[in-house]
Amino acid sequence: MTERDHKYDIRIGEDAWIENIDIAGRYAQAVDIDAHMAGLWPLLERLETECVADCCGFDAYDFTREGIAAALPGLEPAQLHAAYAAATRALAALPGDVILSSRMNNLAHKRMLLRLLEHIDSCIPPAGA
Repeated sequence: MTERDHKYDIRIGEDAWIENIDIAGRYAQAVDIDAHMAGLWPLLERLETECVADCCGFDAYDFTREGIAAALPGLEPAQLHAAYAAATRALAALPGDVILSSRMNNLAHKRMLLRLLEHIDSCIPPAGA
């Protein structure tokens, strides 16, 4: 597959993607998630290196393992792991499966965001490491 084939997928590595799940026709069902992501914004803001979210949505972020590692200095892994756990619990409990993030400028299927958060959390070293 080419990068063009991944137009709506989320890039998480050189040849690794979180595949898009179509939400066409369900945009009005979207639930805002920004408040549930509060503890992750310090990291997410540092990952916004490819463009700005206002322009490119998820494509503005470097979600690769290397990009995440470069964004971590000065952030506390324990706090990020706790924020991940809180965000995933909150998102999983939300009604429906379409989410909206104004800060990340994106509408997506909830399962895509949960996979993205799982990937990000797996890139953060254990607390104290």
